[in-house]
Amino acid sequence: MTTQFCISPTVRATPGDDDGTVLINLRSGKVFSLNGVGASIWTMMEQGITFDAIVNFLARQYDMSRHEIRDDLTLFLRVLEQKGLVQATKTASRGQKEEPIDGFAA
Repeated sequence: MTTQFCISPTVRATPGDDDGTVLINLRSGKVFSLNGVGASIWTMMEQGITFDAIVNFLARQYDMSRHEIRDDLTLFLRVLEQKGLVQATKTASRGQKEEPIDGFAA
């Protein structure tokens, strides 16, 4: 099983760039701002990139250990989940169903 992220259907985003992106949760009416790194993560999530692939990309991009990136990314995604911006699911092997999960530890 792999961890996959889906963006809440009630969230809209401005196009992300190096300067960041703006998110709005239509359900709560709250607006959120992401910096350039957050915007990059958001874009990868929009593309359906897995947790591990995001970790690998960020570790290469910022020359940091996978462990440190994994911890930071987990914390970031948990905050997004608490704000109602994303949900985490476990993607099962072929033929099995996706199930929501609590937290983002992969």
